[in-house]
Amino acid sequence: MTSNNQPSGVDPDLDRRAGTLERGLAILEMLSAGGPVAANEIIEELGLSRSATYRILGLLRQRGYLDWDGSADRIQLGEQVVKLGMAALASFDPFVAAQAYLRDLSSELSEAALMAVRDGPQMVYIAHEDVTDNLIAVRRLLGVRRPLHATSLGKAYLAALPIDEADAVVDQLSLVSLTPTTITDRARLRAELDEARVRGYAVDNGENEPDVMCFGAAIRDDHGRPVCAISVAGPRDRIAEKRDVIPVRVTEVALSVSRRLGFHAAPDTVPFRR
Repeated sequence: MTSNNQPSGVDPDLDRRAGTLERGLAILEMLSAGGPVAANEIIEELGLSRSATYRILGLLRQRGYLDWDGSADRIQLGEQVVKLGMAALASFDPFVAAQAYLRDLSSELSEAALMAVRDGPQMVYIAHEDVTDNLIAVRRLLGVRRPLHATSLGKAYLAALPIDEADAVVDQLSLVSLTPTTITDRARLRAELDEARVRGYAVDNGENEPDVMCFGAAIRDDHGRPVCAISVAGPRDRIAEKRDVIPVRVTEVALSVSRRLGFHAAPDTVPFRR
């Protein structure tokens, strides 16, 4: 016979454990967003009672998820969290994850989605997803190399480097003109990279192929360094009509994959040229 207050098949102990888990995860998320905190801050931020807070903190410390001496002043993430993070990073392949996102981008935006890695002064295309039925589209580019300065992928990658490092790379590039709109002036290229840093994405406005437009963004590792770059590309007139949507989605996808790699920089930490 079941209680009028308890639905049949529901385990009250399981319900309580789930509640404790939820609160414990909230504490870990709070600590991961900042640094060491005091117990009172946790109580105030999460709206927990003092007794519940200390009970959960004790459990997390016992399991190695918190480094805490039992006082109320300094609580921080413990060794077990580091182990979990390292295991997650080791098992996460950004190229595989990004390729799955590319298929979704192509389907959502009805354009080709691409990914490339840097090899010296060039970007090498390693993924090309096009699930559309467009009669006019970007040709298959797997394995094709393109110069850094003439693609949104290359410019996004450069913009994700530290400014001094990007400047040094730009100094070594041969700024060959591929189309009438290719940037061949180093000062202008640096200015465009500065704009890309602020926006979070780069643009290729017919600079690699005259009738093709691309928006690209870099995928970063846990140190903020670029790993690769992704873009959405298509005929210039058609892409220009979607310019309010494509850069936003490309940037969001690049940031999602970057965060899986441990990248957590805030938007206001974008470096500026001195």
